[in-house]
Amino acid sequence: MTLQASFRTMLAVFSALLVAGCGDRGPVNYRVSGAVTYNGQPVPAGEVVFQPDASLGNKGPGSVVLIKDGRYETDDGKGVVGGPYIVRIAGFDGVPVGDSSVGTGLFPPYQTNVEFPKESTTKDFDVPVQAGAAAPGGAAIPAGVGP
Repeated sequence: MTLQASFRTMLAVFSALLVAGCGDRGPVNYRVSGAVTYNGQPVPAGEVVFQPDASLGNKGPGSVVLIKDGRYETDDGKGVVGGPYIVRIAGFDGVPVGDSSVGTGLFPPYQTNVEFPKESTTKDFDVPVQAGAAAPGGAAIPAGVGP
């Protein structure tokens, strides 16, 4: 085998390994950010859970992001894949109480359905006041649970 043929063989093997290493790494996750309000005010603390709606064909990964001072933003690669999602929001007053660093619940966990685009996006959530009617004053979350 000539030097040129050996070089071509090594180049072909290297190219094949490079292509194999660049294979499917799962679905693309898009960044989602926005505001979360309740009764017209920013939610001081909490979390937003993005669950793909499998009943509508979305089999992508889920994601959880913290709410801080009425805002949330997913990290790169940890957002949504687009399509139908079930979104659950837990909001707290942000005033530590007992073992809870996020404080007292402002409303029972709120759920809504959202169709996300296949691109980074902004989505604001305004939790309806009726969501809080079921738990006046809210309740503290148990120790070790939540953000």
